[in-house]
Amino acid sequence: MSRGRARARSPEDQELVRQKFLACARTVFSTTGAHGLTMRRLAAEAGYSPGTIYLYFSSRQDLLWEIWREDMVGLYNSVREAFEAPDAAPLRVLRNVLAAYATFWLGKPDHFRGMFMENDREYLDERASFVGDDSVQKVHDLLLAATAAALPDTAPEPEQIRLMTHSLLAAVHGVVALHIGAGAFPWAPAPAMLDVVLDSLLSGLNPTRVGAGAA
Repeated sequence: MSRGRARARSPEDQELVRQKFLACARTVFSTTGAHGLTMRRLAAEAGYSPGTIYLYFSSRQDLLWEIWREDMVGLYNSVREAFEAPDAAPLRVLRNVLAAYATFWLGKPDHFRGMFMENDREYLDERASFVGDDSVQKVHDLLLAATAAALPDTAPEPEQIRLMTHSLLAAVHGVVALHIGAGAFPWAPAPAMLDVVLDSLLSGLNPTRVGAGAA
């Protein structure tokens, strides 16, 4: 494998190199976990000298934040599409937003493991510092808005909205975590489990059924 490639000159070439480092980081993480994710190894996997990667990312945390930010932007776009669905009742919108959250992560199991299930101490510290990133807050704000619109109270208290949002999210997140983190167990299909969870939880907000088969 080449270790002495010339530096990318044009902005387009630089972006290609940057994306290659990110792709290599995802590959290394999926095969070895966080402990194998070093800047030196990533440079080698991408075919560049160890110093080259620092032209694009100042540290491993900088690189990880970029990976996580890409995931959160993708998640935001998925749930926003559900949130902005035309002519949908607020409770239906909330259901669709939560389903979109689950569907996004079920389709990216390695990304989910990296975001939520890795237990390496240094990695945990890096991930904890990412919570305040704007990309995370945008997803959180959208979830809060969907819940607030669906609550029967026309002026729910902020803490009530926060409690309900986090409780709903915990239930949906749990289904995803079971299928990704313990996939060897013969769980019921994830879509069916999500239907049961969402129908059960959201029926408390409105006596009318809001499941996938409802009109």
